[in-house]
Amino acid sequence: MLQRIINRLNDLRPRQLLILALAAGFLMFLSIIVAMNFVTKKEVAVMPPVQEKVAPPPIEKKAVVVAKMNIPPRTRIQENMLQIKDVPADMVPEGAITSFDAVKNVQVRASIFSGDILTVQKVFNDKANEGFTGDIPPDCRAISINVTEVTGVAGFAKPGDKVDLLLVEKDKYSATTNIILQNVPLLSVNQDAEGNNLLDENGIVKSSAISNPTIATFALPPRDVMKLIAAVNLGEIYMMLRPAHPQSAYVDEMQYTLDSVNKPQPETPVIPANPTPDMPLPQIPGIPFEAPAPKFDIIAGDQIVQSSEEAPSAANGKSALPAIPSRSSQPAPNVPKTTLSNIIPPTNN
Repeated sequence: MLQRIINRLNDLRPRQLLILALAAGFLMFLSIIVAMNFVTKKEVAVMPPVQEKVAPPPIEKKAVVVAKMNIPPRTRIQENMLQIKDVPADMVPEGAITSFDAVKNVQVRASIFSGDILTVQKVFNDKANEGFTGDIPPDCRAISINVTEVTGVAGFAKPGDKVDLLLVEKDKYSATTNIILQNVPLLSVNQDAEGNNLLDENGIVKSSAISNPTIATFALPPRDVMKLIAAVNLGEIYMMLRPAHPQSAYVDEMQYTLDSVNKPQPETPVIPANPTPDMPLPQIPGIPFEAPAPKFDIIAGDQIVQSSEEAPSAANGKSALPAIPSRSSQPAPNVPKTTLSNIIPPTNN
C-alpha cells in the first residue's frame, strides 16, 4: 500500500506536488488552531471566577486630649501642655478627656508622660472630696512643728516629699545630733498641702521652693508623734530632704557629738622631767570605795542558830546582829608623807 502511494506520487507533476503540499500544510494549520481552542476553553472552565476587590471600611477615630510634655505630680495643667489628637476609637481608654476646659488649672496627683491620653482617673482624685484628712494614711496622725528656712531645707521640701528628722541638743560646751525619725511623709508646709509646680514653655519646673517655710506638718504613727513632741522640747529639729530614688529606705541609727575647744579638760598630774629627792610625788585621786556590809552566822554546835540574811533589822523594833567594824571604818594611822627620798635612798658619791 505504501509502495503504491509512493509510485503514485512519483507520477505526479511538480505542479501537482506543490498543490498537494499546500493542501497538507493548510490541514495541519487548521488542526493546530482547533487544538489550541480546545485547550484554552478547558483552562477557562477550571479557573474560578475573579472577585472584585472591596475597599476596607474607614477606621472610626475619636478626638482626645493628649499630653504634649511630661507633667510632674502636683502640677496645675495649662493649655500649652496639651494637644488634641485623633486616635482610633478602639484604642481610647475609658474616661478619656476630650476638651481642654475639662482639665484646665486642675492639679494632677500622679505623673503624666508625653503622649499619654488624659483620663479622669489620672487627673482627678477622689480624695479631693475628703479635704486635707484624705491625705493622712489610715494608721497615722498629722503633727506640726516650727521650722525655719534653714531647718526646713530652704523651702525645697514640699508636700508629698519624704524627709528624715534630726534632733540637735546643745549644752554649754558641746552639741549632739541624732537621727530620730526616717522616711517621714510631709503633708503640708505653711498650710499648703498642694505644693504646686510652675512649668515654663518647655515643661521645665521654674519654681520648686516654698517661700519662707515656718510650719511643717507630718504624717506619723501615734508612737512616733509622741517621740517627735518630746524631741521638740529637748532641742532643735532639722529636716533632711530625701532624694527621689534613695539607695535605702532607712540608715543605721547614728549619733555625733562635737565638743567646743573651750570645754574644760580634766587636770592630769604632771611629773617633772628632773625630780629632786625631796620633791613629793603627784597625788592621784583615789577611787571611792564602799566597804561591803559584814556577813556572819551564829552557830551553836553543829547548827546555824541565826543567819545574817535572816537577822531581824533594827527598823522592825528588834535588835540586829552586832556589827563587826571593818578595817575601812578604822581611822587611818598617821602615815609620814611619801617623798622620793623615802623611796630612793641617797647615794654616796
